[in-house]
Amino acid sequence: MGARDAQMLDERRWDNLVARLSGRLPKPDVFQHLVSAYSEPHRRYHNLDRVRHCLSELDSASALAENLDPVEFALWLHDAVYDPKATENEEKSALWAVEILKETGCPNRTREHVSDLILATKHRRAPADRDAELILDIDLSILGQPPEVFDLYEESIRAEYSWVPVSMYAAARTRVLRSFLDRPRLYFTSHFEGLYAAQARANLTRAVAALEPSAGKDHGAIVDHLQFPS
Repeated sequence: MGARDAQMLDERRWDNLVARLSGRLPKPDVFQHLVSAYSEPHRRYHNLDRVRHCLSELDSASALAENLDPVEFALWLHDAVYDPKATENEEKSALWAVEILKETGCPNRTREHVSDLILATKHRRAPADRDAELILDIDLSILGQPPEVFDLYEESIRAEYSWVPVSMYAAARTRVLRSFLDRPRLYFTSHFEGLYAAQARANLTRAVAALEPSAGKDHGAIVDHLQFPS
């Protein structure tokens, strides 16, 4: 792990978190493996910066959590497995999270809660509890960042899906962004709705307008298969 990586993720914070959850420290190589996973060359957005951003958002909204430590652990692990061509990244990330916690003796109930929180970031169902609302809002906080930050995010997602033809990408990405834009509320908590919703709607509207001229019309099931996570 290089000096920059050490600045990006705080190993002491990680160790303390696992110790609070399970009563003992994780194996020393677990943190290194996690950093290596988030440093994979194909990751342009789902990388170390992404973890740092999520933890920063959590620190600012920690009072919203019912079970703060499981939420934090889920944020550390929710993009740990990330293959843009795969459809089970969250499931594999959840399994890795459970494996780490099981090795340290973490109670089964906590392991299940962490797994449920990671799976919630697929954005397929309404959140089951306040912790799920919080992690989903943190996951989508990027949508409400200043335009230049949001534009870099969009460029980074496109780079991760550079293998997808332009018209197919534009159709699939437009569908995803519209699904967020069409919500009555973008965020589940009042904290994030008040903080980011207005800017997020402006960013999403602008992004959809830019994508629509390039969007194909007849990709059908292929477009449905593609996943463009936040």
